[in-house]
Amino acid sequence: MKVALYHPWIYLKSGIERSFVELLPRSRHDWLLLTHHHEPEATYPELRDARVIQLDPPVSVRRSLGPLAQAAWRIGRSRLPLEGAQSLLVSSEGLGDLVAPRSPVPVAAYCHTPLKILHDPATRAALVGGSTVRRLGIGVLGGAFEAVDRRAWRSYRHVLANSVETKARIEAAGLVPRGPVEVLYPGVDLARFPAGTGPREDFLLVAGRIMWQKDVELAIETLEALQRKGKRVRLVVAGAVDEKSRPYLADLRSRATGLDVTFETDPPDARLSVLYRTCSLLLFTARNEDFGIVPLEAMASGAPVLAVDSGGPRETVVPGVTGWLEPRDPERFADRVLEVLEGRAPFRTEQLVARAAAFGWDAFVTRVDDVMEAVAHD
Repeated sequence: MKVALYHPWIYLKSGIERSFVELLPRSRHDWLLLTHHHEPEATYPELRDARVIQLDPPVSVRRSLGPLAQAAWRIGRSRLPLEGAQSLLVSSEGLGDLVAPRSPVPVAAYCHTPLKILHDPATRAALVGGSTVRRLGIGVLGGAFEAVDRRAWRSYRHVLANSVETKARIEAAGLVPRGPVEVLYPGVDLARFPAGTGPREDFLLVAGRIMWQKDVELAIETLEALQRKGKRVRLVVAGAVDEKSRPYLADLRSRATGLDVTFETDPPDARLSVLYRTCSLLLFTARNEDFGIVPLEAMASGAPVLAVDSGGPRETVVPGVTGWLEPRDPERFADRVLEVLEGRAPFRTEQLVARAAAFGWDAFVTRVDDVMEAVAHD
């Protein structure tokens, strides 16, 4: 069966694009990808052979209020060239919803999160900071967007949410589709991220996109707290950086002056796998993450995870078995790091891998395929 998938921008190495990488070759359907911004050289190489149509006019990837408003306008006016597709899956993180009402074929959604600057208090607070202008802008534009978005959601005949956290945001936002809302977790490829058998090194790892929402500052603050406790530790920050996040990366480099911090930008999977297999501990610092594939990749590789106690990690990290969940407190993080480095937290590789294996891509793809078929024949 021919089906289409729409995502506003395909230009990163993130969990969303990872789901496309895993979906396309495993699916029993023939997929067409539609987007308003495509940079094939910047995303995963596996997507370069996919059928991708970039729609005209393109949209900016900047997330400030002006570009977001312009992107919303252009996306909402789009008519998708579906080329015989019998159903459409919208990869929903806010703006993508706006294509749904104009679709000539039945529509389902895979929701990564409703628009975070409106529906995630942690993200909104971090964005606004002390700016009255930003607060007023979000208030004015946000109210208009919410009204349009609620109407767009009525076009969805089935919604798959990537976590219980995301489903709760959907409900809190008053977004009601025509069909059910079902939690369907993303997965991890154990072959792509195998567990190591050799000794681990004394370094901490932050992996994933390097952007302000990921709160990498917490990892740097943890190193500072460790120094105050008399322990100097190495940190590797490895992840994709797009153009709009380069000033944030520059700020992180400045903040890390005098600390043992290495930044590895845009590492390929092979390098990321080595880092997972050899680090002592993964620090997952993101603010109220929607789900978080990175902790699964780390656990699959045998690395325990220390995550902020909010959002998606609560659904994957098992405290005391595969890692810990702690408040956003550098002192608490530093104490847990010391437990690992001093051998007082002997995590077992088989338990870490078993937990990761509970989240499989085959089950994910089978359910997406079934939903797209059901929606097409509804």
